[in-house]
Amino acid sequence: MDRLNLYLDLESDQLADLEVVAKASLAFANAVREIAYIVDPSLTIKLEIESGTEGSLSLNSVIRFVKQQVADPVTRKIIILSVVMWFAKETGAALVGMAVTDLIADEPSMSEQDAERIAEKVHQILEKKVGVKPVQDVFKEIDKDKSIKGVGVSTEKGDRPRSIVPREQFRERMEDIEETTDDQQTRSHTDQMILTLISPVLQKNDNKWRFLSKDGIIYVRIKDEDFLSDILSGRSNITMRSGIVMLADVEITEKKDAAKNVWVVTERNLLKVIRIRTDDDAGDLFSEQ
Repeated sequence: MDRLNLYLDLESDQLADLEVVAKASLAFANAVREIAYIVDPSLTIKLEIESGTEGSLSLNSVIRFVKQQVADPVTRKIIILSVVMWFAKETGAALVGMAVTDLIADEPSMSEQDAERIAEKVHQILEKKVGVKPVQDVFKEIDKDKSIKGVGVSTEKGDRPRSIVPREQFRERMEDIEETTDDQQTRSHTDQMILTLISPVLQKNDNKWRFLSKDGIIYVRIKDEDFLSDILSGRSNITMRSGIVMLADVEITEKKDAAKNVWVVTERNLLKVIRIRTDDDAGDLFSEQ
């Protein structure tokens, strides 16, 4: 089991809108990438549209999870289970525990310690809302098509998921998405992000640092004065070198492009560095220190 299938449950004798399915599939892929990046920033994840199957009540958008890209089975299952849980009708510790049991059933070599590690990490990902924005985008897109009555994620090609989120829950799953009025031209929100340092600015000014993130290479102004002061004064024990990864709160400001009716990022400000990891530190970015 090394695949993730986005499963759309359709009304009888109905077909899903192609544009809706395409946009929902892209958002789903973004959710998988974001979760994978948090689990291990060094991973390169490849997601492919493998095939689609149509039934009387459902349409499967099958996305293959490429095993070769993630050799560690524990890491692989953390990513898979986290995505599955975002699209489960109900959530909770008991459900995560049962899902872990199911996931490791096909790999008897996994230990109880492996199972505990998987469950703990999945709880952290859900609690920290990793991947929540693209997951919300999936529900936002499929809500537009009344022929889609439910959505879920399965781990076997063609299988109907055990848990399917019904249409009446779509709005609830979208509720954190920021609603804006037509005349609103700017908006901002704060995300917790994993940032890999590419180019720092070792001066006290407003010049932006360059990072690699889930959104690609981005430029961020550092507003965490304590962090900046520690770096510039030498009080920090972090040596400026490659492989520095940060977990940080980033304020993102967007401006609406009225002509294209899209929101464009205009500013990113790092408000707080929560944790730092280097290549020689195997610690979890979410672990308490």
